[in-house]
Amino acid sequence: MIKKIFASTLLSLSLLNANECVCFELKGEFGEEIKAILKKYSKNLGSKDIQVVREDADLTVQEKSFLQSLIGTGEVASSSQKYNLENGKKLYNRDCASCHGEKGEIAVAKKAPINTWSAQNIADEIKSYQDQSFQGQSRFVKNQIAQRYTKKDMEDVGAYVESLK
Repeated sequence: MIKKIFASTLLSLSLLNANECVCFELKGEFGEEIKAILKKYSKNLGSKDIQVVREDADLTVQEKSFLQSLIGTGEVASSSQKYNLENGKKLYNRDCASCHGEKGEIAVAKKAPINTWSAQNIADEIKSYQDQSFQGQSRFVKNQIAQRYTKKDMEDVGAYVESLK
């Protein structure tokens, strides 16, 4: 699995708050020691001490390609497609469709249906949920959903909804 290989190659640490992650490439004797520790404790994934932030299935094609290129197990994919509509659709259906409708056609909180918005406006709105600057209806629920999103996820959802026009 990519995450196991990735964990043995790079160490990710959350710093300052849950929205920041720093990756370090560890080499030499120190890197080997950390690799051994990660391997030893990887059986505890899911415990209160070791938490998986993202699963393999949540990685985009571009992220998988990047990780594979780092460890020499794959080729770098072309980045000709800026947005992953499949990821946007998956996230939209899971998190948004129950209120906004299957095609973004339902107006919520006296705003125009989101299928009339631009992709950038949708991504910006989701970002406002995440950073808690949004003060509108259902802000607490929306914040909880948006906390799981990367910037790329927000852009993918925006592009997907814009494609529904």
